[in-house]
Amino acid sequence: MNVHKWAASEPRGAIVLVHGTGEHHGRYEHVAAFLNQQGWDVYAGDLPGWGRSPGIRGHIDSFDDYLQRVREWTAFALQDSAGKRPVFLLGHSLGGLIATRFVQEEKLARELTGLILTSPCLALKLAVPAWKARVASLLDRVWPTLAIANGISPDMVSRDVAVQAAYKSDPLNYPKVSVRWFQELHKAMNMAFAQSGQLAVPVLVLQAGDDSLVDADAVERFAEGIQGNKTFRRLPGLRHEVLNEPEREDVLRQIGNWLDEIAKTNVTY
Repeated sequence: MNVHKWAASEPRGAIVLVHGTGEHHGRYEHVAAFLNQQGWDVYAGDLPGWGRSPGIRGHIDSFDDYLQRVREWTAFALQDSAGKRPVFLLGHSLGGLIATRFVQEEKLARELTGLILTSPCLALKLAVPAWKARVASLLDRVWPTLAIANGISPDMVSRDVAVQAAYKSDPLNYPKVSVRWFQELHKAMNMAFAQSGQLAVPVLVLQAGDDSLVDADAVERFAEGIQGNKTFRRLPGLRHEVLNEPEREDVLRQIGNWLDEIAKTNVTY
């Protein structure tokens, strides 16, 4: 199975981590190390089309390709926990959208204890011109695997120059997406907003305040539509990858504190 486990020495629960567009789970080793120290096992893997996953790079036939992969990882984590320990889902950017749709749609999500979203891709910062959308729709029918640049540059992800350099040189990062991917992304974002009230677990949303990829205002509106236990924080000055910014330790502490608070109840929804 395409799943990697970073194990805590004395686990009290688990986190299933879902990475973002064009990257791979290996970029979250420092996140896993922090969570391991807090007593959380971390499960992750490469989404279809990214990292070391097989298939056409940057391409999916359907958004359900992503949900199926997360379904496998989550089932594995729940099996390991044997229903005795809390299991959370953490998604960044595209991974945040996938995690959101998973909790909205999947029966398995009822066994989760909570959801963490960092700069979730619920709306793009730059609106796509109508003519481009029409061209993409046409190409989706005749050449769905056509690859186009994803428009993400290293300076967009972080202010940390070391992170920027590593992002640029990482051979497992891939800078393109397919036309079908583009179409499926927009469908999923629209469905996520339409079902914003259907997140029946506690939710933490940490949104970059200086995000040039995701529309921070739209993410805040989405959070306002969540019913039940929710926490939304906009992080001023931080760029898209809040877990890779100079303030990453503070961001991780916020996640750790929230996990502690929710885990105290140890309620599985």
